[in-house]
Amino acid sequence: MEDIGMEKELILTAGEWAVAKEYAKGLQDKEVAENLGKSVWTTKTQKKNIYLKLGISTSSELTLYVICRYLGKAFDLKKIRQFGVSILFSLLFVVVQVFGDTGDMCRLRNARGRASMRLEKRLKD
Repeated sequence: MEDIGMEKELILTAGEWAVAKEYAKGLQDKEVAENLGKSVWTTKTQKKNIYLKLGISTSSELTLYVICRYLGKAFDLKKIRQFGVSILFSLLFVVVQVFGDTGDMCRLRNARGRASMRLEKRLKD
């Protein structure tokens, strides 16, 4: 992999890095703004600037960038786009196995459970 990730990470300001980490958690614009004490418009603008600076276009690529930076690995956008999302899920699996942090996975599972309960209720009515 080319070492372009380390160059690009220097481009992000501290504020943009904080925004990138929040979006990488899968949060929505309003949640990111609330967590950082900023307006929704500010976080959206910073997200747009992050995408432009890194040359990315999807939240999956942003998440992978954050993971690569935490792991100290180069962020090679060409390889990511070549292999698609499978590389992202492989890295996520490794991160979860290494760090054992499943807090957000529990949140996701609970959200799915509530959605299925609402669906069951609608089907009964």
